[in-house]
Amino acid sequence: MIKPIVQRYLLVIITAVVLIVLGIWLSQKITFYEERIDLGPSPEARSNPYLAMQFFLREQGITVSSADSLVTVINAPAEQRTLIILSNDARLIDSQQTALLNWVAQGGHLVISAQHEPVEHDAESLLRTLGIEKHLSSEFDQQAMDDELINKDNDRLVTLKQEHNSSTTRTCKPPCSLTRLYLENEQSPAYFELDNRYHLYDSDNRAHAWANSEAATHLLQLTHGQGLVTVLTDLRLWQQKNITAYDHSWLLWYLSQDSEVALFNPPKQQGLFSLLWQYFAIACALLMVLLLLGAWASAVRFGPPLTLYTHSRRQLTEHLHAAALFNLRYNGQRSLLIALQKDIQQRAQQRYANFSRLAVSEQWQVLQQLSRQPIAMIAQSMRPPLAKKLSAQAFTQHVKRLQQLRNSL
Repeated sequence: MIKPIVQRYLLVIITAVVLIVLGIWLSQKITFYEERIDLGPSPEARSNPYLAMQFFLREQGITVSSADSLVTVINAPAEQRTLIILSNDARLIDSQQTALLNWVAQGGHLVISAQHEPVEHDAESLLRTLGIEKHLSSEFDQQAMDDELINKDNDRLVTLKQEHNSSTTRTCKPPCSLTRLYLENEQSPAYFELDNRYHLYDSDNRAHAWANSEAATHLLQLTHGQGLVTVLTDLRLWQQKNITAYDHSWLLWYLSQDSEVALFNPPKQQGLFSLLWQYFAIACALLMVLLLLGAWASAVRFGPPLTLYTHSRRQLTEHLHAAALFNLRYNGQRSLLIALQKDIQQRAQQRYANFSRLAVSEQWQVLQQLSRQPIAMIAQSMRPPLAKKLSAQAFTQHVKRLQQLRNSL
């Protein structure tokens, strides 16, 4: 009894030693490392191209909120608040222009782009009310722009909202196509990549600050009542892929500092088919493939032409066969059998004058005398046919007996 227990303990100890040695060997061979996998932007970032803009402002200690309606922002106090309209819905912006300008006049700061404004637009709009016109840079006279800059006060040229914080640094070596903003007490300008295809023209000479490229003016700021309005040619500089370039993030901070920021960028209304494609793209693709296969399967096949062999005249037997098939299809078997029996009775009447006046049994006896056929076969053939449908073999046998009796008369 003791020996098996000892063997069992030895087996357990040996197994444990082997496992420990194997673990030590594997720990020396295995190398642990960290790998960072880029899964791309999150669904929230894909649906909102200005999400990085919100995170940046929060990192600067600026309160940021997203507004789904302009009415909500307009009804709130205007002082120390900045409204950045990211939407390009011209109908929505121009319909609220009176309320927006009243909000600005109470001390608010409105930042808006000219993307929604058509070129050389003459109808009433928010920018036209402020005296700002949008032109193509290629069609704008360079000399007119130079005269416009000369006529403006140089003191106002270098002031945007307040003096720039000297702790903020900007270093870049940009191309000449970028927009340059000069500030007081600064040796180098700030650079922005704004859309230089368009020029913002201050027709009423109300702007106290602006930024230009070599082609035209792309940023204007003017006072309205107690507030400010900043107009840019476009706001793509604050999207995810552009906000870290040049001085784009600095400009966002500069326009938003010492205020609460409200971003107005309502989501676009999507139709049913676009939503289905967005969330069920694979299912939609499979459905389209099935519809195409179904259309292909039900389509008319085009093959080589077939020659139709037609006879100018048909034989009498073909006509009789066709007539019999037609009668069988529409009148049934019973009508054909009754027609044969009547034909036999007519032939018997021709050979026996009083045949139709005889009883049925007497008629069968006369038929036996005239045809020399057995009385049992005559009785089976001349008996009235049943209403139910016979099998093909039984019907053929019945017709064969009637035909034999008819031929023998």
